[in-house]
Amino acid sequence: MPGFFSSKNNRSQVGIDFMPTGIAAVEVSIDSKNRGLVLRSDFLPAVGRAEQSKVLRTWVLNNKLQDTRCNSLISKHDVQLFQLEKPAVEEDELLQAVSWKVNDLINYDIAAAVVDVFQLPSSPKSPLHYINAVVANEVVVGSYVESIKQSELSLNAIDVHDLVTKNYCRICDVENATVAVLQLSDTEGLVTIYHDQDLYVARDFKIGLMEIESALDEDESTYDSLLLELQRSMDYFESTYGLGMVQKMLIFPQTPETMRMANYVQNYVTYEMDFAHVNVEKNGQLEQIDKHCFPAYCAALRGIKA
Repeated sequence: MPGFFSSKNNRSQVGIDFMPTGIAAVEVSIDSKNRGLVLRSDFLPAVGRAEQSKVLRTWVLNNKLQDTRCNSLISKHDVQLFQLEKPAVEEDELLQAVSWKVNDLINYDIAAAVVDVFQLPSSPKSPLHYINAVVANEVVVGSYVESIKQSELSLNAIDVHDLVTKNYCRICDVENATVAVLQLSDTEGLVTIYHDQDLYVARDFKIGLMEIESALDEDESTYDSLLLELQRSMDYFESTYGLGMVQKMLIFPQTPETMRMANYVQNYVTYEMDFAHVNVEKNGQLEQIDKHCFPAYCAALRGIKA
């Protein structure tokens, strides 16, 4: 249920991420000379949809971004993803067939659901084809649309966290390579694996910045737990698709604690560990965007090519 409105600002576009504690808002350039350049990036503390709508509108008005095209992320707790065997139907019947399949998997009437799908690459080791079904309550999706509408941004698409990192890989022009991206929020991690810019794996796990930042030098159990989660993702990718090993992993954010973690993990893996460098100019200097803003940045990159 994405909203489509006319957009008057053709110089930039915005990514928005609604979180329990606030809103991440990122504006990027779409100018041919500065594609993907972060123009502004802010985390706006606010709790509750009404307060978040208010602070977002203020941010838009203060930065004169009315009618700017916007891509919004839907919060993880507001959406469900199901991996399903692809129904043997024509493409124009796929959504209806998937809706029947997820009917028994959600706790509300399927008639009140918004359902979309994205297909996963096929495995040469299996005759089965899988898709991911994305399911959200229509009323909840409508509240996102209304919040963006009230802010006077121009809604282009509503996206999910598992998919938007692909936009970052595209702007980095990572071709003919197998790369992973590790995003760390306060309480969670998300690793995504791409081959030739196509998404193959997306896995969440319950290790985040708070746990990594609290790990003492002599306590390596948190690092070992993270390493195990990463290895599970790598093993699944390698055994399922037979495309070789990941060559590089990019991590966000870069902090003293995540750098220490990366140095530890690097001792046990063959792929290169590095950081996703996403900066914004503030007070005449380049600074890393706020730790909450990477998904919003990736959303803002939708449709932009290097």
